[in-house]
Amino acid sequence: MNDTPNLTRDCTHSRQLSPVGTIQVYLLAALAVTMAGMISKIRETYGYGSILGFSGSTLLGLWPLYLYSLGLLACYYLLLSQRWGGRMVTFARQIVNGITRLGLINGLFFFLIIAIYGFKLLIGLDISIVEDRLQIIVFGHLGLLGALFLSGTRKINPVYSLMATFSIYGLVLWVLFWIPSIHTYPLTMGWSETSRYYYASLFFSQRMYGIRAPLSSLHPSRYLMQSIPFIISGLPLWFHRLWQVLLWVGLSLAGGLALAKRIKPENHWLGLGLAAWFTLFGFQGPVYYHLMVVIVIVLLGFNKNKLGRSMVFVLLASLWAGISRVNWFPVAGMLAVTLYVLEIPQGKKKFWPYWRWPVVAVLAGFLLAFSAQALYVAISGKPPEVFSSSFNSPLFSYRLFRNEAFGPGILVMAFIACMPAILLILWQLLPRLRSWRALRLLALLCILSTLLAVGLIVSIKIGGGDNLHNLDAFLVFLAVIAAYVLFNRFVVDDLDSFVKFKTPYLLVLLVGLMPILFVLDIFEPCPVRDSTRAWQDIEQLQVLIDEIVPEDGEVLFIHNRHLLTFGLIQGVELVPEYEKVFLMEMTMSENENYLTAFKQDMEIHRFDLIVVEPLFLDLKPISETFSEENNAWMRHVARPIDRYYQSIFESEESAMSVMVPKPEP
Repeated sequence: MNDTPNLTRDCTHSRQLSPVGTIQVYLLAALAVTMAGMISKIRETYGYGSILGFSGSTLLGLWPLYLYSLGLLACYYLLLSQRWGGRMVTFARQIVNGITRLGLINGLFFFLIIAIYGFKLLIGLDISIVEDRLQIIVFGHLGLLGALFLSGTRKINPVYSLMATFSIYGLVLWVLFWIPSIHTYPLTMGWSETSRYYYASLFFSQRMYGIRAPLSSLHPSRYLMQSIPFIISGLPLWFHRLWQVLLWVGLSLAGGLALAKRIKPENHWLGLGLAAWFTLFGFQGPVYYHLMVVIVIVLLGFNKNKLGRSMVFVLLASLWAGISRVNWFPVAGMLAVTLYVLEIPQGKKKFWPYWRWPVVAVLAGFLLAFSAQALYVAISGKPPEVFSSSFNSPLFSYRLFRNEAFGPGILVMAFIACMPAILLILWQLLPRLRSWRALRLLALLCILSTLLAVGLIVSIKIGGGDNLHNLDAFLVFLAVIAAYVLFNRFVVDDLDSFVKFKTPYLLVLLVGLMPILFVLDIFEPCPVRDSTRAWQDIEQLQVLIDEIVPEDGEVLFIHNRHLLTFGLIQGVELVPEYEKVFLMEMTMSENENYLTAFKQDMEIHRFDLIVVEPLFLDLKPISETFSEENNAWMRHVARPIDRYYQSIFESEESAMSVMVPKPEP
């Protein structure tokens, strides 16, 4: 990329605004942030009041924000006047000079503020200035202060400094978001949270359980990464939670840093801002960390001047994709092709000399990924048909639209998350289409369209549709292309027809801010967990096992199987079958052989004791969240258990029910 024409390197230094223009940007940004917070707050009150449906007390309570907004507008008006404009510029320069003199202390100051703000969000302290959606206003003004620091000391265009600072601050909040999951609580903190650690432990099943248990058919690469702490025996549950947080944060940020290394912004703060933005953009899915490995390998390994070596990295990433997800089989090759198209001009080359390498890369990557999966299937100990369960699952197209599981639905949320980046790409490319060969543009369009279509199809599969994580590959590719376009790194074919023009600053800010709104939206006070009650439930479970289960008896942990993994329950042999996550997958895909075996084991009372979540035996109407998943579980799991087993202990704290065989009639 070092031979990219200099005319494309113009996004930061050569586009500096005048002092008046810089102040205008900050005033308008402050006004936009304030208005966004007010509108969000007002919308929450709709339907609870008598003033056109809005709450009058809430509207009146926002009077300080009304005055502040009027003050910003007054300052904007005065800035344009001949009498006051010069004074305001002088005052602004004094502020910037004062900030500049703080040096390193200034940087520490800003990060300390955002850390305190994030800490407040995590623990829910009663700070009157930040409540409900008004946190958007506080966060926005912290970003403005940080941008003032960057543009005042690093000579960065204030719009790009705003984007970088908001992204960096958003990344700090995103890291804080993961802290509550590092907990000593001994039971699961989510429907499948501790199941992940059990599946990771299966790579060491002989040592840990004394048997060679089959490996997981779901997300093998994820569990392979999570298995690393099991190399050291005896590490507690909280350490495995910490390791998972490090994987989330480390690999997500590694993807952003790898992209920044390719783009090479002219300032290291902008590079960090780009890395932070890419991380947050992917979190809108989210893009899972084991899939981010594919992205990191290709972003770091592709070299347009050494295509042979680049192919090695494509194949390496494809091997990893092969044990990750089926719809990620071609992703390594497709990403390499995307970088190839963005960085290598076709010029006057004919079709095959230019497109030979991309075709080979995609085909070779896909075939190697397929081979990697076939090898894993052979050594996993699982029947081959369970690896294709996703192809047998029913589809529910209504989840593309407004529904109980995901509010406005997949299409609307995808539109909100991606439209700013798409508009940025179109704004930059459409006026100068003749600068690139049509096939290069068509290739990028086909790649994005294919990934979007596949992601939407997978999203409407049973078990999906509650977030955008099945659009993960589309999000990654869109972010990569948008970054290349924004920083003018999409190498042109025809320099003579290339025309430089400014991207609207509002659009740049919108691209930077949208992912951060997703992060702000997920923050909520940490839930209070009663570890004392949880340990009491575990002790009670141990007593029941000791009293009821004979020496050669079997205990089935459908739920909370990690209690065996971490030795929190003693004297129980592992039963590899019927763990909750895999049982649910087989239920949704209606694997007849598997479910028949499960029902037969219930009928013959194979297990002396079963640990499961409390059973709900009523069908959910279609209007309720995940009704199809609940009803499938009820028909194939809950009813067979209830027919042949009865509960002797239930706990609200642990959401755990202990079942024993019903007496013979």
